[in-house]
Amino acid sequence: MPRAETSLPVRLLASGGPSTPDPRVLRALTTPLIGQFDPAFTALMDDVVTLARQTFLTVSPHCFAISALGRGGLEAVLNSLVEQGSPVVVGGDPGFVTETAEIARRAGGQPVGVDQLGASGARLVVVPFGLSSLSLKELAQECHRHGARLVVDATFGLVARELRVDDWGIDVCVASVDHAVGAPSGLSLVAYWPIVDDLLQNRKSPPNTSYLDLTQLQAYWSSERLNHHTAPTSLVYGLHEALRLMQREGLQTAWHRHAEVGWLLRDGLQSLGLTCEGTLPYSIVHLPDSIDEAHARRRLLDRFGVHVAHVAPRTWRLGLLGADARPDAAERVLTALERVLAA
Repeated sequence: MPRAETSLPVRLLASGGPSTPDPRVLRALTTPLIGQFDPAFTALMDDVVTLARQTFLTVSPHCFAISALGRGGLEAVLNSLVEQGSPVVVGGDPGFVTETAEIARRAGGQPVGVDQLGASGARLVVVPFGLSSLSLKELAQECHRHGARLVVDATFGLVARELRVDDWGIDVCVASVDHAVGAPSGLSLVAYWPIVDDLLQNRKSPPNTSYLDLTQLQAYWSSERLNHHTAPTSLVYGLHEALRLMQREGLQTAWHRHAEVGWLLRDGLQSLGLTCEGTLPYSIVHLPDSIDEAHARRRLLDRFGVHVAHVAPRTWRLGLLGADARPDAAERVLTALERVLAA
């Protein structure tokens, strides 16, 4: 029988994303809906663009939201930039490479490894940021020496770690907003430079899909107001409030807060005898053979309301992001883990 009304438990999301939005963001979601071209809403859209530029640390004229999750945002970029048969360099962890290579392939490209940057003649390099200590500034310089443009999926890095799109020479940066940004799931942010817009305008043929066409999306978010699609109004409300709160806190303060909580969590995990690796604020935890991994993860969820991510056999990813990046939340995770491991 269907339930009469939604009733779900409250969880502490300690899996390194997505995060639980701040209560003020959740309140913003209840704002009454208005038309997508209502002057009050288009003014809010303009605010989102301004706040997004401040978050990416860019002055790019092409910066806006995409009505899709992080992978959808990256797919919009590749759908719009990849030409039929063109090589696309994809780097990063195996999971990212596999998923991104498939997106590039479906867009008509030919994925190649980072070791083929110069030899392949690729004009597009796609990498993630946030889970590794990869130097994006050095990689951007290497890409530009070979005449390639650097695309960065910053879902795990935006607001959680220092990220400077303009200073580091990143050509395209895209990120889901439901991690450290602290907005509800459903939108992504993107920023790219005019040289990338030139590539978009000079394609030999239109992108494979219209909905994920950056040229139309940027027109929708610009003063042109192209009627491309109806924005998820409530999600835009939530994104605006999350970006406003982040700018009120200050980017450097947010970077420091995430690092501090990441250290608290990492130190506590190691004090429990767990082996950890990864770049803060994330910790990749390897469980000993004596632990029943599935049972421990289920007990964390059912008994203590703590959610962690299973990323490989006997391996978890932990991280507290956005409004969850607090010392008391780290203590709650560690206390729950101590009880579960002792049992």
